Amino acid sequence: MFRNVIAHNARACTVSYTRSIHATPVASTVTEKVSEIADKVNKKVGQGLASAIETGEKAAGKTKETLGSTTASARQKTEDAKKTTQKTTEQAKQKVNQAAAGARETKDDMKDRMSK
Repeated sequence: MFRNVIAHNARACTVSYTRSIHATPVASTVTEKVSEIADKVNKKVGQGLASAIETGEKAAGKTKETLGSTTASARQKTEDAKKTTQKTTEQAKQKVNQAAAGARETKDDMKDRMSK
């Protein structure tokens, strides 16, 4: 009888512990990646153009203040703003081309994986 009580208590004190593992697959498609990259490029271009516009506005404001003696300086700042805009536009074009190439590679990889 004494053995039955000890065995019964030992079973009652045993705690079972289970652990489950759950993994969620990444829900990112080629279209989403290209969209994200295009969004980043769009923002970068917008920031560059805004900066160029601000530089141009500052140059125009200074030209109005000191119209006679600073005409050459204003032209230089306007040219600098144009160059900045062109440079930013070229960078944006390159990034869009890189994003498109990356998307094509990802698409081709996915096709290869799906065909196997």
